[in-house]
Amino acid sequence: MPIRKMIGAAFFAAIIAILSQFAIPIGSVPHTLQVMAVTLAGVVLGPRYGALSVLVWLLLGAFGLPVFAMGGSGLGSVFGPLCGFFLGFIFEAWICGYCYIGSRAKRKERLLAFAVGVFSILLVYILGVLGFMAYFHWMLHKPMALYQAILLCAAPFVPFDLIKMVIGVTAGSKITQALEKTGLSFRNIGKKA
Repeated sequence: MPIRKMIGAAFFAAIIAILSQFAIPIGSVPHTLQVMAVTLAGVVLGPRYGALSVLVWLLLGAFGLPVFAMGGSGLGSVFGPLCGFFLGFIFEAWICGYCYIGSRAKRKERLLAFAVGVFSILLVYILGVLGFMAYFHWMLHKPMALYQAILLCAAPFVPFDLIKMVIGVTAGSKITQALEKTGLSFRNIGKKA
């Protein structure tokens, strides 16, 4: 495992932790910049190390560091009602690792990158809603209908998270292009010419 990729994964775990604290008060539940940070990690680091950075972030939170939204931490947060979203973030980073838009990308490649990003967000919400329902059913013994779970934990957030994903893919691609120019790209480490 190249040391630069390990440092990159640790750096993006810190970025995810920091951007998780930025809350945008829209409606009754504040929106965070977690989706953008997870997308950035995937695009800049690639699939494997992007997902690893999310896993490191989750482990830091599980061990008690206040890295989740609004300073949350602990196993209760990881295995709480949002457990499906946390699992979804790992997959989102891995999937978004394929969303890199090169400087010479054609329109079809750009559209494909954003379509893959949209798929990653949908997967996060599918896992998130299922985890939310499972938590209520198994932990609180209060079964919840699918439409209720969607209204509570998905519908108010999806449009904003899609915008954050687009920003993450665009910014991540620009960052990766700049790193490639300096020879410091995380994506090319360990690849043979």
